[in-house]
Parts: sequence; C-alpha cells; structure tokens
Amino acid sequence: MITALPVRDAANHNQGVLVLLGGRHDDSSQQHTASLTGLCTSFWLQYCRHQQLADCVRQRTPTPAPRPVPLNHSYGLTGNSEAIRQLRRLISKTLHNQSSVLITGETGTGKELVAQAIHHHGPRRSFPFQVQNCASIPESLLESELFGYCRGAFTGADREHMGLIRSAQGGTLFLDEIGDMPLSLQAKLLRVLQEQSVRPLGDTRSYAVNVRIVAATHQNLPDMVASGRFRQDLYYRLAQFPIALPPLRERKDDIALLSQHFADEFAHHARLPAPVLSPALLERLESHHYPGNVRELKNMIERTLLMHGHEASLQPGHLPPELFEQACADQQTEVEDLGAGKLDERLNYLECRVLEQVLHKYHGNQKLAAQELGLSRGAMNYRLKKHQINARNWRI
Repeated sequence: MITALPVRDAANHNQGVLVLLGGRHDDSSQQHTASLTGLCTSFWLQYCRHQQLADCVRQRTPTPAPRPVPLNHSYGLTGNSEAIRQLRRLISKTLHNQSSVLITGETGTGKELVAQAIHHHGPRRSFPFQVQNCASIPESLLESELFGYCRGAFTGADREHMGLIRSAQGGTLFLDEIGDMPLSLQAKLLRVLQEQSVRPLGDTRSYAVNVRIVAATHQNLPDMVASGRFRQDLYYRLAQFPIALPPLRERKDDIALLSQHFADEFAHHARLPAPVLSPALLERLESHHYPGNVRELKNMIERTLLMHGHEASLQPGHLPPELFEQACADQQTEVEDLGAGKLDERLNYLECRVLEQVLHKYHGNQKLAAQELGLSRGAMNYRLKKHQINARNWRI
C-alpha cells in the first residue's frame, strides 16, 4: 500500500510530499498509517516554525561590521614621537578602503614595513602580499615578472607564468622604487589600474584582477612628472592616498626605543645576554645624523652586539669606529653651521666633542689621549670633570 500526502507549512504553502509504504491493506494498517502520518506532519510543522523563527532572528540581527583597528595600535612601528603617531593615524585611515597608496621617504625609513602594516591589518590580510622592487631587475624581466607570459611568448618561455599581479589576486602588490619603472611599463600598469585586468605577454586574453597597489619611492615623483620621466596620469592613480615617512633625524625621541628594540631582537636571535645600553651610548646614538635612517641605526646596533654582545653594559667606545667618526664629523658640521651662542659656549661645546673623539680613538686611555692633545695628566682630568666625561665609557 502506498500513501502520499501533501505537506504544508503554517502559511498553507506546499513544502513537499510525505510518502508512506506499507505491506498490508487492512483496518489495522490503515489506522497505523493515519497515526504515523499525523505524527510526521506534526514534526514537520514544528520544524517549519523553528525555521521561520530562525529567519526572523537573522533578519533582525545586523551583520557585524569589521572590527576597527584601535587608533593606538602600533602596526609594528616602534616609537612614540609625534611623527610616528601621525603615521599610525594615516595607516588606520587607509586600512578599510581600496585606494592605491603611495609611500614616499628617504632610503631606510621603513617603506616596506608600512606597506606590510596596511596589508596585514586590513581586510586583504588573508590573501597574498607580493613584493617587487622595480629598480633591481632589467625592463624585460620586470615586465615578465609583473604581467606574466604564456607559453611560447618568447624564446625560452616553455611554460606559462602567471605574474605577480595575478598572483596577488585578492591581496596587495607592493611596488618598491616605482620611480625606476620604465615609461613603457608605466603605461601597462596604468591600464591594469584603470581596467582591473591584465593581459600576459603573448596572450590575446585579459584576466580580471582584484589587487590593491601600494607603491613606494625615495624619489620626488612630481619633479619626475615635470621632467617627463614619470607619467602624470599614473602618478595621480598611485597617489590616491599619499603617506610621507619622516627621516630618523626628525624623530630623535624614538632613537632610544628603536635602539633597545633592535638590540633585544638581535640578542634573542644570536642567543646573547639581554643587552644593557648605557645612557652615554644612547646619547651618542641620538647625536648622529643618520643619512641611512632606521636601517643605519639597526646595522650600527647589530655590529656593536656582534663585537661586544657579552659586555655587561654597552658604552660609546663599543660603537663601530667608522660610524663614530662619522657621528663626530656630523657634530663638527653642526658646530660650524651654528650661528647662535657666545664664543665661550661654542668653544666649550667643541672642546667636549674633541675630548670624546680622542677618548674613543684610544679606548678610554687618558694617558694616550692627553699626549695627543698635548695636555698634562692634571689638565686632562680637569677638562674631563669640567665636561662631566667619564673615560671608562670608552674602554673596551
């Protein structure tokens, strides 16, 4: 016996058919079928009611918005200066939009670090982060790396290459030193930004892409646009959200924090004791001009730890000699350029720097330092006390 009944919900809409199969066709089997049908229908109606309630709850509950990153988030950037706080504010503003970003700043200021922060703290963080330095490879190879090529596109192209733009699908492509990109490739990159598609070398098809472009340069792109070395239309496309990184000399307040951070990081990887940076060492580091910016400071700290990482406290005399000499040259330049102050003040400043330079040269040996300066031991001690200089700070 086959029994088929329509199943309706509370609104009397058909939801399906209930089919019951039985082997006998008598009164008892019919009663059993009727009770079973009623039970199944009751269960089905309850299920429909629960589904309706669940749909109502889903409709009334708003979809949670992405959690905003706190404004005090560090984004992996060390420092508390006003310049670095302003940089963090700019990063927070660019996280949840799709505008292209142009990061400018001197060499060694951390442009790639900022690009990584934008990617890893934004909604694209689950997708690839691809990097290409536009100054490091020839034009033909750069074109292949960025846009890809199909098999047979040129001699040696024995397989298809997707290219970095397509490989970064859904994520971020960081183009470092964009100012060195040849004009011919600038036109192709502009087409990618305008049409959101890329056509590999040797291919007749274009492929849709969803990639955020973050570019960086240490060059002055507006000047390059004026001289015809960079496309104006591409510049405006890339500079939808410009971020200018400050040089380290404009954030002196961060040097102590950065120095300790680099020292702790290097000591951990090199399995060295926790380093102690003396106040005299930090003062010397803060007086340097840093033409190489944060990268130069990091190199200086690592070299110091490589040579003297087991010392109880690192002193100015532990700094690499050529770097210290450059710092002294920078200070000498500052003295020469100083236009204010009385003569006695200038002479005292210069005398202090000369004493420090000679003590560094002889690793804190007062006798040799006094001999070079033509001073007696008493005169040397007098001048060291006068300027509050401790010769032990330069001993190795």
